[in-house]
Amino acid sequence: MGLSNSIHALAVHSSVVFAIRMVCLCAAGAAPPGSPSGEGRAAQVVQEASESAPANFAEPTLKVSPIETLRQFEPSADEEYTLGAGDEISIEFPSRPELATKGVIGPDGRITLPFAGPIVVANLTREAAGQKIAAALSAFYNNITATVEVTKYGSNHVTLLGNVKNPGSIEFDRTPTLLEVLSRGGIQTRPDGSLPDECVIYRGEQVVWVDLQGLLQTGSPLADLRLRRNDLIFVPAVAKTVTVMGQVQHPGEIPLRHDSTVTSILGEAGGLGDSAGNDPEIEIVHRTKGGKIQYIRFRDLMKPTGGMEISLYSGDVIFVPKSGTAKVGFVLQQLAPFLTMGSVTAVALR
Repeated sequence: MGLSNSIHALAVHSSVVFAIRMVCLCAAGAAPPGSPSGEGRAAQVVQEASESAPANFAEPTLKVSPIETLRQFEPSADEEYTLGAGDEISIEFPSRPELATKGVIGPDGRITLPFAGPIVVANLTREAAGQKIAAALSAFYNNITATVEVTKYGSNHVTLLGNVKNPGSIEFDRTPTLLEVLSRGGIQTRPDGSLPDECVIYRGEQVVWVDLQGLLQTGSPLADLRLRRNDLIFVPAVAKTVTVMGQVQHPGEIPLRHDSTVTSILGEAGGLGDSAGNDPEIEIVHRTKGGKIQYIRFRDLMKPTGGMEISLYSGDVIFVPKSGTAKVGFVLQQLAPFLTMGSVTAVALR
């Protein structure tokens, strides 16, 4: 029966293909003078067919990788500085040194000069600002030129918020970088001294998440990507952890990093206790997956590739049972408080 259906479907498919070809050929041959050629008409038929095709047949689109997103987000290394409110500038006039002056760009982006009055120079490069100032004074002076220098950077700042010691605005006299901002803001490290897993950068309507641990682990220079003036960096306060319970030396919460494995987590918990026996069946409870439990023997875990297939998530519970106890009743009794606390929404780290 299956073979008969397959043969029938193949025949129908061949008939449809043949019919489409005949329609295209007839349309090409019947094209009147001045109309598109046969090849062009066939292309038109195909185009019309594609336009009327169901939405689920749309061509696949390529997605931009997180690394490429960061590369596009980072300004170029040679990007020229633009003036901003709060910058102190010095204006020189080579042909008329007596006109030299200094000033601070106001919140409205303007400076005020004799005769010329208020001039908007914010968001202009030094060269462009000099040309605009000279143009404003050209009605009063012949062949005048102007040069602009920044004597103090008052607008080149970013804002750091979140889980840091010193939140607020941080000023720079050069292009700020992410790690420098985090360092100067006194970022709160974990108990083991590591940086937070991620942070988020707001730039106008753009929002970019930065995987700090992942970039640092791979040695990517994008971990210290260049920022722009007025960027806002937020460091989430929630740390990703897993809970180790049962027969271990130091039960409790253990920080979850990108390179964390079941073996490393047990090591940070001090290793197995004496009551665990020689080969306990370790249980991993995934709270983010509705309490799904995975089992693995300790001896299998200690093999070179043991446990590599187990992905850990924030909120997971690793339980080491006592040797010789009734597994089901004892385990449920120990884990019940954790399983009834509600699931934790977290992103898989591996």
